[in-house]
Amino acid sequence: MTGLRRLLLVLVALALAGCTGLPRAELGSTVLRDTSDKATGPLDSLVWDLPAGEPTTLDYQQAGDSSPYLVVSNLCDSLLRLNPDFSTSPALARSWDQPDRRTLVLHLRDDVRFWDGTALTSADVVYSLKRQLDPNAIASSFFVNVKSIEATGTHTVTVRFTRPDELFLKELATTAGTVVQARYARQAGKKFGTATGGLMCSGPFELEKWTSGAGIELKANPHYWDSRYRAHARKVTLLFVTDTTALTQALASGAIDGAYDVPNSALPTLKGSVAGQLYFGPSLKSVQVAPLQNKGISAEPDIRRALSLAVDRTQIADTIYRGAASPSTTVLPATGWDPEATGVYRKAAADLPLAHASPTAADLRKARALVAGHPGLRSGTLAVAAGNQDQVNAAAVFQQAARSIGITLTIRQLPALQFSSMFYDPTYRRGLDFVLTEAFLDIPDPLDWIPNLVMPDALFNWAGFDDPKVTSALTEAQQTLDPHKRALLITGAQRRWEAKTLAVPLLSLHQVTYMNKRVTGATTSFAQTFSPSLALIGSR
Repeated sequence: MTGLRRLLLVLVALALAGCTGLPRAELGSTVLRDTSDKATGPLDSLVWDLPAGEPTTLDYQQAGDSSPYLVVSNLCDSLLRLNPDFSTSPALARSWDQPDRRTLVLHLRDDVRFWDGTALTSADVVYSLKRQLDPNAIASSFFVNVKSIEATGTHTVTVRFTRPDELFLKELATTAGTVVQARYARQAGKKFGTATGGLMCSGPFELEKWTSGAGIELKANPHYWDSRYRAHARKVTLLFVTDTTALTQALASGAIDGAYDVPNSALPTLKGSVAGQLYFGPSLKSVQVAPLQNKGISAEPDIRRALSLAVDRTQIADTIYRGAASPSTTVLPATGWDPEATGVYRKAAADLPLAHASPTAADLRKARALVAGHPGLRSGTLAVAAGNQDQVNAAAVFQQAARSIGITLTIRQLPALQFSSMFYDPTYRRGLDFVLTEAFLDIPDPLDWIPNLVMPDALFNWAGFDDPKVTSALTEAQQTLDPHKRALLITGAQRRWEAKTLAVPLLSLHQVTYMNKRVTGATTSFAQTFSPSLALIGSR
């Protein structure tokens, strides 16, 4: 019996043993930090749980959820590095310059090798970036202004734009800037990034084995070029435990060393655990209820506004998320504001006619009046991730709020793979009206996320929102390099999309990480998602 299989059997036993419930405790005050104490020694092995279950793919072009993002970012380097404080720094691109507003020249390192020993060249970078030009690529929206990508030297790549683009360079610190070996990817074809096709990258870990339904095993790359991120753990086992009770018991018992995005229903137990420690960090995540259809109940702005007026965000934050979140009444959380123009965003947020965090009697009267105007739209379905007790509990509160204004919502719990696939494959959205989900920005810039929600035919614009003035403002904003002027354009558009309640915002989240006391070194901000964060984890 393999070590991975033995571990899975232990987790099943823990899940069964934990079915009697979890002890209650108070979380107390929340202190945010972006890293834990630095690791001082190596590890023979590290067992880590993936936050959203098994990845659907490890092809960076199609990676669109926290699990594949985390794995890809530890296997494959990006051109820039996303640091724990959300700043960026050189990675595969040692430097860059912009001779004019429509040209970006990337100067690559000349000491980087892929796992098979072959050298990284500009041809690999050009191939990797050009794959993102495919309209079906998850990061394609970040490449809309790209005119050409060319190798202009063995270690030089030049990107030319049809118009200035303030966002593009920042996104190269995420999987939008991931680089893979061109030859390997071409030969693997459609199997690239699958359990059978594998990868060829240059990151601090190599993909050793992917056992579908069980786990992914990584091994340290001893020749990694960046000494700051050379892996402390010789071997990492990544598990797909999505059941809250099973994960809580496995962490508390030490069967799993750690996890990002720890379910908040697990916090009382883990806070009192003698085996490990909880960490809370800055996040770019939010919880919202998004419409899934361009017709019916979810496509009607009045219904979405009514639901937003009726839901008690404070109740969800206090009783379900236990101090690991705060109420939010806009789909653009404060953590997603451009740090160079926070004053503009703060003023705009204060001026928006938003729902209260907790509904007032006037809010409920207005909500019922909105529902009364649409007698044929009184019932629908609300999708939620099965096994995620936070989401299930929040969905129950949302369902109760809907009932209080005359709307019946049926909660549908979807298995992890189906829930993840639903965001990118419309066949999985059939028969569903709303989804309670965690949305996130990759970097603190509103243009990273908002266009995916509000632009016509955008990836997550399932309700069919189309406002030419919003489209024009955001298009101009991406060409505007001055942060203050850009913020004015974005917040002007915000007043229009918020008037239609494109999604029902609920919470702004903190990053929650748990680690066994034998290990330390983790990035504890949301930057862990797009950096080789597992490489930093070692012994104390």
